[in-house]
Amino acid sequence: MAGFALKEIVPDFVGEICDFPVHAMDEQLAGDLRKAWTKYPVLRFRNVPIGDAEQIAITKVLGPIFLTTNVQYGKPASPEIFVIANKKNPDGTPAGDLGDGEVQWHTDHWWVEQPPSAALLRAVEVPATGGNTYWANMYSAYATLPESMKKRLIGLYIHHQDVLDISGAPRRGKEIPSSQDFATWSGVDHPIVVRHPDSGKLCLYLGASRERSAILGMKQNEASALLEDLWQHATSPAHVWYQEWRPGDMMIWDNRCLLHRRDQFDPHSVRLMHRTTAHGQRPVAAV
Repeated sequence: MAGFALKEIVPDFVGEICDFPVHAMDEQLAGDLRKAWTKYPVLRFRNVPIGDAEQIAITKVLGPIFLTTNVQYGKPASPEIFVIANKKNPDGTPAGDLGDGEVQWHTDHWWVEQPPSAALLRAVEVPATGGNTYWANMYSAYATLPESMKKRLIGLYIHHQDVLDISGAPRRGKEIPSSQDFATWSGVDHPIVVRHPDSGKLCLYLGASRERSAILGMKQNEASALLEDLWQHATSPAHVWYQEWRPGDMMIWDNRCLLHRRDQFDPHSVRLMHRTTAHGQRPVAAV
């Protein structure tokens, strides 16, 4: 790859970039980075001097900046930066979001019409153990489904409610409906099988909160059973790789064809991460 060294970690899934000339960004370098990201939906930058300004610049290569809507804390000078941290400010208030607990499998902003395309996460401070990030490859998850299941999924859409977040708490400004039929809740409909706009490959698009999702035209109990089967398959070890963070590491991942999660870590240690996000498109059905 012209301009930087690209090493394969997992074929067609995870790659690593070293010696990236971040301060010499031109259209050739930007194009090479986009090609690498299309081949490896998870990319690790290691031993590259990247700060907030460089991270923002790399994000803009992949798309316009997507400002995260669910930020509660942090609020740095750069609004493009979403601070993920369990640190405290001098006055005792949180210095960032997401604390130190486990974060379940999800796709970022799955409940909006146009979810982000790229997420970039950079480690500023990391705990000695824990706080690892895991990705599940939705290309291979789809490819390894039985043919009977692939046929069953043709034309099916998940209704992703936008009332409760991944923890089950109401989002700001939302009231919980009285009905337990999630298909009647406000939200957005996305196809279960999508065609990636850059690679052209098929992948699953499951979003998050499988226990609080519906499938259009399907009874809730049947939809819940199908979604549970798909989630169990998609997050099985065969499709998963995880990152043990080092300070300075930055990961880019493709939000359109991956799920990700984080494991918990010692609350007495510090984990401080800076994330940026790029705009995406509405997921398009494969058929």
